[in-house]
Amino acid sequence: MIFLLFILIPIIEISIFITVGSNIGIFNTIGIILLTALIGIFLVRKRGLSLLFNARQSMSEGIMPTNEIKGGIFLLISGLLLITPGFFTDCVGFAVFLKPVQDLIALKAKNYFVSRTRRY
Repeated sequence: MIFLLFILIPIIEISIFITVGSNIGIFNTIGIILLTALIGIFLVRKRGLSLLFNARQSMSEGIMPTNEIKGGIFLLISGLLLITPGFFTDCVGFAVFLKPVQDLIALKAKNYFVSRTRRY
């Protein structure tokens, strides 16, 4: 499955690059890619500092910062996708950056792992 992703994602990215580049030009395409990377870095940095502050505050109150840890994992994934050049990875990265999408993915992952670990 992962091997298939390593094949399909570059094919998707290349086809989008060709389509967008032929419609708006190569320099505009490169500009959009750089702009989305800079916006992604800014958003990841801002949310990362907020998560770090909230985690520190929760730990000082004696509460395990589970939501902050979950948010940090999704932030790492989102950041990696946003700095990777490409339109498809940027769209997925921005989607993973959103809290409702994170909650949906976390719920699906929890259900998957619970179903795998349950003994009958």
